[in-house]
Amino acid sequence: MSKDIVKRYIKVVNYLKAARRLEDLFLIKSLHYEKKKGDLNGVDTVWINDQYRLLFHSSPDDNGIIVNALLTEISKHYE
Repeated sequence: MSKDIVKRYIKVVNYLKAARRLEDLFLIKSLHYEKKKGDLNGVDTVWINDQYRLLFHSSPDDNGIIVNALLTEISKHYE
């Protein structure tokens, strides 16, 4: 991975740390936040860049406030 991808990864993780609610992630359009379905049901994803995705599991409470987020994988999209 290049330095640019690492910098962008750090930026994305900082966005996740700063978010209080899952809805906050929708406001940052460059993240393209998505809650997956099907084989990846229960997995949340955000874009690191146009090639890489960060997969994580979020634990929001009843009010949608993120209690915990477990980063699970960086995947190369379409591979």
